Amino acid sequence: MLNRWSFLAAVPLVLALAASDAHALGAPAGSASASAAVVATPDAALPELPRLASISLPEPDAASIKELDGLLDRLTSEDERSRTNARTAVGEVSPSLVPAIRHRVQDLRGSLDREAAPRVIESARKAGRKSIKGKGDAEADADADHKKKKKAKKDEEDAEGSDWLDFLLAQPHAKDRDWKDVVSLVAMERMLTAIGTTPAVRELINFHAYFGEMLRVDLQRQILKLRDKAVPALIEARAHDAKIVQKWANKELDVLGRAIPGEAVASNDTQILADVLRAYGRTRDVDAVRVILSFSNSDRIQLREASREAVTAIGEPGIWQLRDQYLSLTGNKAPKDWAWDRLARELFALYDRARLAEVYKLMDDGTAAASAGSIVEAVDAFDKVLARSPLFDRRKEMVKSYFERATSLEEGHREDALAMMRKALRLDPKGDLAKKLEAEIAYLEGAISIDRGAPDKTAFQKALSIDPQHAASKQALATLEDKVVERQSEMPRYAAAGGIGLVALLAMILLARRRTPPAKRPDVPPPPPAPPPPPESTTAAPDAGVA
Repeated sequence: MLNRWSFLAAVPLVLALAASDAHALGAPAGSASASAAVVATPDAALPELPRLASISLPEPDAASIKELDGLLDRLTSEDERSRTNARTAVGEVSPSLVPAIRHRVQDLRGSLDREAAPRVIESARKAGRKSIKGKGDAEADADADHKKKKKAKKDEEDAEGSDWLDFLLAQPHAKDRDWKDVVSLVAMERMLTAIGTTPAVRELINFHAYFGEMLRVDLQRQILKLRDKAVPALIEARAHDAKIVQKWANKELDVLGRAIPGEAVASNDTQILADVLRAYGRTRDVDAVRVILSFSNSDRIQLREASREAVTAIGEPGIWQLRDQYLSLTGNKAPKDWAWDRLARELFALYDRARLAEVYKLMDDGTAAASAGSIVEAVDAFDKVLARSPLFDRRKEMVKSYFERATSLEEGHREDALAMMRKALRLDPKGDLAKKLEAEIAYLEGAISIDRGAPDKTAFQKALSIDPQHAASKQALATLEDKVVERQSEMPRYAAAGGIGLVALLAMILLARRRTPPAKRPDVPPPPPAPPPPPESTTAAPDAGVA
């Protein structure tokens, strides 16, 4: 963050620049009083006042309600394992469940038995205290300082493990409607604490308005766990509709040591600090204006925007602090006819000039180069400005230079030209050159598609729909159509040539088949010779006569 001395050192430069601008505009020289020496910045050059968004209460979606109901059903089921797993899941929910929790709390607000619920809580607390006391008695035999430890644990709310939800789950009554309602209510309280965002803490604080003293002690314990995360919502609760919540919020801020603005901003978390500044804006706390203004020149854009939104929300009641700040920065009193909004814009312009003195110097150099026709030098200076301050308030003045530079690039640099055109359109999406830029972007996209060998006819048609007189798109479309017609006229010739080639190929195949001699059959080996007949017997038959 820019410190006070470096800022004060830059203020004379800012005043000198303002004086030179006034002299160029013909302002009279030699003012008699300090007030008359104040040079008003042209209204067009002053930054706009940001508006503080109202607190929104989004409706829950069906998926979130289903997820929450499933978790609560498991937490109050008869199965001990399901309850144990659900108890762990209670501390791991996401911020998207906040609307669903608000919805279910409203249902319980109407259906909860206000007489039975406190009895369920008290019964669980007594059982829990006995359990803790029993553990302490078991340890007493091994510990000589038992009395001191017992005294330190006298308050059951500070005792280790004295969580109401754990007490309730330790004595399950899954069939008791009152027990299930109380467990669901305390479990949703734990979910909001685990989420810890400012919207979640707002819903947590509303528990005190809905259920009064029944949950006050437990809510105080959750606030102590949250600490700085609870501060923005507690500041807003000081303006709550319920008086009981206002008093309770003031007490809790005092307990946390964040009762005054100087203490409330003592956080290193940027998001928490931004929420604190916006909370002071919503409550229109005049006493916090000086602290809020100290962040209006922060290098962190999140804090700078939150501070300026808070100043705008406080408005007229903070005009005297604005006047004092203007006097301390410039050494001159602000004109009496300046309303609070004009005074705030002047202050913010001074802050921006001091913080971005180098950026403004680069912007002036770029503007001078553009006026002299040196577009390349102008674009280089503007690139440096946007690198240091992407949301620079004079960025609309750069559009023409980027457009001229893009149109001057040759065809071989179409990618660079397209990038410059898109940048120029982002700088001023609704300016005088916006339509022309959109047409040029569409044309360049089509031209690049042709260079890549995949012509996109619709890109040129889009360019013509934006700017019917876009000559380059007309010419590109005509060229594409001529190529299509040329291809269509050459198709019969290509078809005839293809047919002739096919016929010749078939003829060559037929001729090759005719000229090819029949394949010789492989020589078959002769069959093996037949086996010789068995030889006749040489023994003669005995002669009958001899016999």
